[in-house]
Amino acid sequence: MAYDRPVIDEEILAGFASLHQAMATGFDRLEKRCDALQNDVLDARNDIARLEGRMLRRFDDVDARFDDHERRISALESRT
Repeated sequence: MAYDRPVIDEEILAGFASLHQAMATGFDRLEKRCDALQNDVLDARNDIARLEGRMLRRFDDVDARFDDHERRISALESRT
C-alpha cells in the first residue's frame, strides 16, 4: 500500500521496532508452547515406563506363582 505523504526515518524505525516486538512476542509464545509440549511428551514417556515396569512385575509374579503351584503339586503327589 502506497502513501502520498512523506515518512520520516523515526516512523520507519518505530514500525520496525513494533514488528520486532510482535515477532519476539510470537516467538516467546511459540517457545513456551513447545516447552509445554516437550514436558507433556516426557510425562507420557514416564507414564509408559511406569506401566511397562508394572506389567513386567506382574509377569514376574506369574512365574513365581507357577513355580509355587508346581512345588505344591509335587508335594501333594509325593504324599500319595
